[in-house]
Amino acid sequence: MLVRERFEAVQAPHRVAGTTSRAGKIVPNDCKISAVYKVREATGTAFLTQSQFVHLRLRVPRQGTRYEVECLGPLLVELPAGAAEVGATARELSGGWHRSLSVRTHAASVRLVPGRRLRPAPHKQLVVVEWPRRPASEYDDYRMELAFRLPKADLVRERVVYTASISCGGSSYLQPMVPPANDLGFVNAFTNPGAKPFEFILPHIASGISAHSESTRTLPCRG
Repeated sequence: MLVRERFEAVQAPHRVAGTTSRAGKIVPNDCKISAVYKVREATGTAFLTQSQFVHLRLRVPRQGTRYEVECLGPLLVELPAGAAEVGATARELSGGWHRSLSVRTHAASVRLVPGRRLRPAPHKQLVVVEWPRRPASEYDDYRMELAFRLPKADLVRERVVYTASISCGGSSYLQPMVPPANDLGFVNAFTNPGAKPFEFILPHIASGISAHSESTRTLPCRG
């Protein structure tokens, strides 16, 4: 069966890079995340917009260390090992431009948070999808569609995480942003969606019906 799944672009790109001029430097990068959710109310369907600022703080212990903190890292998806013909496309919401995206399938491991390599679960595969590079003012003017083929199955399970990219002192890793757990912790399950694409339901980035939240994460300089 053909599966077509759409993902909302919720992370504004913002890159901070350089070389430390002193030891013990804290490199800040404030990352914006924004998402729109469809909710059911007594009067009908409504839309809830939530935003979050994630204050990343990279602690660099040595002088002369090169670093880079990018708010927009790749999307990590764990799919069934039998998923084939995996591809991704970005499409502008207004119906204008569209482009194919870089996709790496059957990744043996991914360095997720410092000192830990994430490997796929048994009978699964890790897929790494690179988002298109868009100006910060246009970061959410498109949707990403992930397509793949599967043998017929009654229920399909996947795990998904949005990430930031961290590089420091010659090593690099991915920092989970949504959901904020240091793992592929969010599980999405679906039955055969048919020919039409379906929307990935993003976990809420603020509690309840709150419109905004903030958090701070201190990151080490090692991979």
